[in-house]
Amino acid sequence: MALSKPVLHPPGRPNLPMDPLERYVPLGLKGLVYLILTVYLIQAADAFYEYVPGRHWPFLLTAIRNGIFLFIHEGGHFLFMFFGETLHILGGSFWQIVFPLLSFLIAVRKRSHFIAPFALFWVGTNMMDVSLYMRDAPIRLLPLLGGHKSWHDWWNLFRKWDMLDSAGAVADLFYFLGLFVSIVAVGGGMYLAIHRYLNPIPYRIPDDEEESRVVPSLLRSTLPTRQPQPTGSVPPPTAEGEEKNTFEGL
Repeated sequence: MALSKPVLHPPGRPNLPMDPLERYVPLGLKGLVYLILTVYLIQAADAFYEYVPGRHWPFLLTAIRNGIFLFIHEGGHFLFMFFGETLHILGGSFWQIVFPLLSFLIAVRKRSHFIAPFALFWVGTNMMDVSLYMRDAPIRLLPLLGGHKSWHDWWNLFRKWDMLDSAGAVADLFYFLGLFVSIVAVGGGMYLAIHRYLNPIPYRIPDDEEESRVVPSLLRSTLPTRQPQPTGSVPPPTAEGEEKNTFEGL
């Protein structure tokens, strides 16, 4: 009886040593981002509680709020203009909050530890921004993009719902809930950044089969390390909750 020859397998690709800069630089950049978000939150907490005519908002707050989220707000009016008058009016504030909320949910789905808290932060600050609009409904002092006071979204909504006297209470609810969400986002994001720094995702140079599936522009793939499987064997199933770095470390 002839003995079958042992099957020789090529050695697995070696683990790629991590350059210290690949840990320090991402942590430093994330720290800088969270510092900017903290400054923005401090400015927003002051400006979004009550509108004071004649007082100028800080540059960072004005640039982001008017340069980004004001257009998202107006885009919400356009998106919901075909669904009746109420949704058309409500659509601006609704989309201003839901747009970053959808980004947060997608990032959570992708197991991102940086994009998720970053998006959640904007959910909270936009809730605070909307609360300012609500609080202004009875007095209508906020300068509007359209110019005329009769176009005030929350004046029209609260008047339609017979809730104009409750504008301050609803605004307080949105303001303090948004402030809480923003603080949790910054604190949670900083914790996750430090945790990722202390526990980096192991990666290795992909083998030939994996290399054919890697985008050519990437020099390497951040894949969890595993031992090479013998030919013909079935790889073990992925454990529930095993981390997959779908955002290349983000």
